[in-house]
Amino acid sequence: MPFNTALSGIRAASADLDVTGNNIANASTTGFKSSRVEFGDIYAGSILGTTANTPGSGVNLQNIRQQFSQGNRNFTDNSLDLAINGAGFFVTSNGGDRQYTRAGAFGLSDEGFIVANTGARLQGFAADENGNINGSLGDLQVDVSVQAPRQTTLVEGRFNLDSNQPVLETVGTEFETDGAAVGVAQQGLKDATSTTMDLGAIATPINFAANPTTFDIQLTGSNPASGNGTVSVTLDGSTANSVQDIANLINSEIFGAPSPINVQAVASGGQLRFQDLTEGVSSTITLGAVTGGNALSTALNGAPASVAGIPAVDNGYVAQNLEFQGPDGNVFNFTSESGASAAKTASELNALAGVTASATTNARILAGSFDNSNNNMTLNGVQLNATTLDGLEDEINSLSSSQLAGIRAEINNTGDLEITSAVGADLRFGFGGAQPPGTFDMIGRTGTGVQTVNTNTQDTVVGGGLTILMEEGYSLQTATPSVGNLFSPLTEDSFAEVSINAFDPDDQGTFNHSTTSVVYDSLGNPHTLEQYFVREPYDPNNPSTSPNHWMMHVQVDGQNVGDPDPTLPPPQNTEPTMASFNVHFNSDGSLNEELTDEMLISNWTPRNDDGSVAGALPPLNVLQGGQLPVTDPPTSSNFEIDLDGTTQFGANFGVESQDQNGFTTGRLSGVDIGDDGTIFARFTNGEAQVLGQVALADFNNVEGLKPVGDTAWVQSSDSGEPVIGAPGSASLGAINAGALEESNVDLSTQLVNLIIAQRNFQASSKTIETANQITQTIINLR
Repeated sequence: MPFNTALSGIRAASADLDVTGNNIANASTTGFKSSRVEFGDIYAGSILGTTANTPGSGVNLQNIRQQFSQGNRNFTDNSLDLAINGAGFFVTSNGGDRQYTRAGAFGLSDEGFIVANTGARLQGFAADENGNINGSLGDLQVDVSVQAPRQTTLVEGRFNLDSNQPVLETVGTEFETDGAAVGVAQQGLKDATSTTMDLGAIATPINFAANPTTFDIQLTGSNPASGNGTVSVTLDGSTANSVQDIANLINSEIFGAPSPINVQAVASGGQLRFQDLTEGVSSTITLGAVTGGNALSTALNGAPASVAGIPAVDNGYVAQNLEFQGPDGNVFNFTSESGASAAKTASELNALAGVTASATTNARILAGSFDNSNNNMTLNGVQLNATTLDGLEDEINSLSSSQLAGIRAEINNTGDLEITSAVGADLRFGFGGAQPPGTFDMIGRTGTGVQTVNTNTQDTVVGGGLTILMEEGYSLQTATPSVGNLFSPLTEDSFAEVSINAFDPDDQGTFNHSTTSVVYDSLGNPHTLEQYFVREPYDPNNPSTSPNHWMMHVQVDGQNVGDPDPTLPPPQNTEPTMASFNVHFNSDGSLNEELTDEMLISNWTPRNDDGSVAGALPPLNVLQGGQLPVTDPPTSSNFEIDLDGTTQFGANFGVESQDQNGFTTGRLSGVDIGDDGTIFARFTNGEAQVLGQVALADFNNVEGLKPVGDTAWVQSSDSGEPVIGAPGSASLGAINAGALEESNVDLSTQLVNLIIAQRNFQASSKTIETANQITQTIINLR
């Protein structure tokens, strides 16, 4: 019947309109795949089959076929917008129902899961804490909580050490002043006296013109020796109206002589005195050949013996000569000054080539004997008011940068007050002023006698000791006198080899190269790792040395982190030492791994900025069982340093690479997804962590997938089993992050299809209209 044929055409055109309209409606739907309608004609069949003249029975809808061609990519600013470039589908889980989609508009749920707009969770392969991706398919989740810190267990550095660098450290010789007088408390007069001869009162006036006087005055034993000698005095041309006139006339004769001597006449209170001009010298004044019959002559004839002068107390050091020899064989001499402070002697020695000297002075006020109740104790001429040793300690220290420069005080564990001059100045103790003195007992070098300070007229002086260092090639030949009170007899045991310019992290002149980096403790606190490289000497004649040898010294936050030295006395045997490691290179500049030390930092106690213990994991030094490799997760603050790839070439020092595996606490700052679907989480601590990998699925017959809406499909019997893998593997496409795949609908084609479908619908309707007219004609036949 034509009616049925026409109705099948109308149904086919209507289906075509539905499919085309659906394509047009989803022209902007992300990941949408257009469909097309496929028709087939209908022929009535029988047992005997149809003939060539059998008319058709209409049209049949055979299939609505989806077109899985690639849509255009639209790039966005959202790192979780994903597009597949090539074959494959995103795998999602919607309440346990596995679905497949090309729509990659994803975001994060409140629990950190990567989800589609429908709430379906994106599927992929998770990664462990080390970033290793496993093969188990599951929900992909980004941890939006705080990232826990990771302690540093490995520091990797690759450097170039300059092979042209010189050896900075040399070996010198050191000896000390260790004579009998060094550091001994010497007691004596506060002020020096002069040699004097008192003549007493002399009646004036005296007319020397009428009654002249002559005499000889002699000085012996004075200093300098040029001031000794004899002068003849003649008074015969004037009148002296006072003792002062007499003194003036005598002094004119003495100082006007061709060879004057060191004697002066002094008038005081009507009395006449002869006095040596040099204080503190035990000299002798002698009078002779006196003539005349006046009062002066009488006094000169009856003059008493002179009273020798007494020197002020000093450190008791006598002059001593040292004979040095330089590396060129030349000899030069040094003579210390008698009574000079150790500071002065050190300063003069430092002016010599190849010689360096340092000095310190130590004295001790004994506990229990200190009495300064009248506040008139003096130290190096400075009056001190403290009445207790504790107070005296504070008072001296408060003046150490001013009146008592370089002098410090400290109460020791026995309660005595230790006083030290860091520069080797003499320490002079006494009492001053008009008030009655107090008292205290003091001692200089241990083992020498105790001096009691208890008078205003005497002082006690302690001199310092010197340490003298001769550079490499310099030596001391003799000391004269060989037995002195500053230097004791010098033997081979008096000298010790010492390092000159030895490594000091605070002195840039003692290391060739240095670099810093950051390491982290178990609480995530950052600390500064300092590495210092020092070129070591090589002597072809010394088998204990080797070429291309360096030492690497390590500190953390300026702390020593080496294992304790059990050979040291307590408490040093428990304290950290400098961590030092041998680094050797081959003749081609490559690292000699066989000779280079393993580098384990095993005695680092993490501390806060104020020096207090941070509370992180403590160290486990080698003596306690610390060893390589460092356990993971760590149980101590230990970490390894690896210099693999470090070289020694003739080029400037350079840091080729430097890395460590620790980090501090961090918060999520962004997510990046690579072409292979690998998900990187970026944190505020600068770390990037692999969280997983997006999975893609493909089918042998993608046209067999069943659409379920929301631009998703599910597996069907026609599609076959999914092949799931990583993007870029096998036939699967790559991931483009920050992009979305647009619908593959071609609007111009779909609009043409609308016209065709409309025409087909109208034509089929016309068939029914024509068939109806024919039928009416037949019915109207009479």
